[in-house]
Amino acid sequence: MKALHGDGVAVTGFVTDEELAARYGKARVVVAPLRFGGGMKGKVIEAMRFGVPCVTTSAGIQGLAQTGEFLSAADVAVDFAELVLRLLEDDDLWRRNSAAGQAFVRANFTEEAQWHEFARELPWLTVAQERTP
Repeated sequence: MKALHGDGVAVTGFVTDEELAARYGKARVVVAPLRFGGGMKGKVIEAMRFGVPCVTTSAGIQGLAQTGEFLSAADVAVDFAELVLRLLEDDDLWRRNSAAGQAFVRANFTEEAQWHEFARELPWLTVAQERTP
């Protein structure tokens, strides 16, 4: 990995949560060319949480079927690169994808969203949730 350092690529290793948030704040696009893995991908969701549009692969959108309108995915290198370039160049597309990604995370991955999901499945939890500050 360290051999990749240079020409606009910084290999940093571990970063703090604060530094990670700062890096997301400066990023225009997150590139997540995932080749395999099971379930939902934390880095893809994290990018959406920070409002940074993401380009990933079919492996990166596993478990995120509802994101088809705003999460870009391609498995062919040329198609992947074209999606990245579109987000770099098209401000309106970038804004739409950013807002939709953040709304998706709020609706599905916040503590409040989880309580609502639990309450749907276990109605008796609604009373406990109302007592929680």
